[in-house]
Amino acid sequence: MRAARTAVAVTIFGIVGAGLAACSSQADQLESQLRKAGYTDVDAEADYDSKYNSKKKKNEKKLDDYEATAKAGSCTVEVEQDPGSKDWVVETANGKDVNFRNMTAAALVAELGKQGVRC
Repeated sequence: MRAARTAVAVTIFGIVGAGLAACSSQADQLESQLRKAGYTDVDAEADYDSKYNSKKKKNEKKLDDYEATAKAGSCTVEVEQDPGSKDWVVETANGKDVNFRNMTAAALVAELGKQGVRC
């Protein structure tokens, strides 16, 4: 009986650990993708939404997306990536709302220059 409980506990911890590793690995992959695209000072992490479950009477966290901050030239950008996706979206650049998908840092700086934003 004790061996069965131990096996179940090890299996559960393994599944939970694999789930947590998947979260951190996608954030790491996002960082790597952005660095390869020419962004600097990249920092990515998983973003969770909190929702109150009235049946369980507690807050529950749910993975929303992955978010990163980085530099494109001298512009600070905020990037978002959906779970399981390899595509990313640049949402803000120096506080200005933008929407560019999978754009390299050099292309982003050039496009922002056309819009009057200096990077």
